[in-house]
Amino acid sequence: MSLRDSLDLTVSTSSALAVDTAPVPAVSVVTPSKETTRTLTIRGATVAYSEVGSGTPVLLVHGSASSRRIWRPLVERLAPRYRVIAPDLFGYGDSAPLPGWPASDLDILAAFARSIGEPFHLVGHSYGGALALLTAIELAPKLASIALIEPVAFHLLRLAKDEPAWLEIAQVAARHLELVGEGELDACADHFMGYWIGARAWGAMPAESRARIARTMPKIAAEWAMIFRQSHGLASSRRIRVPTLLIRGTRTTLASRRVVDHLLHALPDRRLVEIGGAGHMAPLTHADAVSNAIEAHIESCGAEILFDATSIER
Repeated sequence: MSLRDSLDLTVSTSSALAVDTAPVPAVSVVTPSKETTRTLTIRGATVAYSEVGSGTPVLLVHGSASSRRIWRPLVERLAPRYRVIAPDLFGYGDSAPLPGWPASDLDILAAFARSIGEPFHLVGHSYGGALALLTAIELAPKLASIALIEPVAFHLLRLAKDEPAWLEIAQVAARHLELVGEGELDACADHFMGYWIGARAWGAMPAESRARIARTMPKIAAEWAMIFRQSHGLASSRRIRVPTLLIRGTRTTLASRRVVDHLLHALPDRRLVEIGGAGHMAPLTHADAVSNAIEAHIESCGAEILFDATSIER
C-alpha cells in the first residue's frame, strides 16, 4: 500500500462540512448548578454531553482517544460564570460509535451550534481543535471566541507544501491505517501513543487504560482520513475574524508546531500562548496552565462577535 493510497490524499472540491439538515433535538436551556449528563441524537446515534453553570455558553471539544472528562479542571474553573457544555465525540466516552457515511464529528459541533442559539466560546484540543477550526470557517457568526490547543489540522501542511512536517505526520498516519487494516490494534496503539506521548509514558499507563485506548484505533483511522481529505486552506482561515487563542507546548511534535505556525500567520485576530515543558497532551499534563490561558482569553473576549458576516460563503 502506497502512502498516498493509504491516506486517500485526493483533495475534495466540495466542502467537507456537509451536516445533517434534519431537525436537531434542542439542547436544553436549563442550566443546572451541578454538572449533569445528557444525551441527544445526531444522525441516529446517541451523543452524551455534560452541562453545568449559567451565562455565556462555552463548548469544549476533546481530542482523539479521549473524552469530555479531560476538561474537568477547566470546567471547574469556568462553571461559576459560564454555561459549560462538553460532549463526547462519536466512539468515545458515553457516546455511540460513529454512524455510517456521511456522518462525522463535525455534525456534533454543528448540532450544538444550532441548538445553543446565541454566541458561544469554542475550545478544542488536538482533533477537537481541528474540528473547531473547520467549524469556525463555516459558523463564525455564532462564535464569541475560539481557543485551539495544538489543532491537528494537518491538511494545512500538505496545502502549504510544508514538506518536512507533512512527511512526518503522513508517515505516522499511513502506519496507523496499515495496522488497523491488519487488525493489530495493540500495535497500532503503541505506534500512535508512542508518537504523541512517548513509549515510556504509554508503557507506564495501566493495562486497562491501554486496552481501552487500543479499542479506539479504528475510529482514529477514520479521523486521520477525514482530516487529510480537507480542502480548506489558509485562505479560508483568514476569513475567521473571531478572537482566537492558540496554545502549544514547547516540547510538542514538529507537525503540531508547524500547524500552529501557519495559523499564526493566517488568522487575523490571534495570539499565542506557549506552555513550557508541555507536549501535545497539555490539558492533562499542564491542566492549570491551560485553564489559566483559556479562562483569561474568554474573559477578555466577552460575548462580542468580531466577524464580517459578508466574508462567509453562502
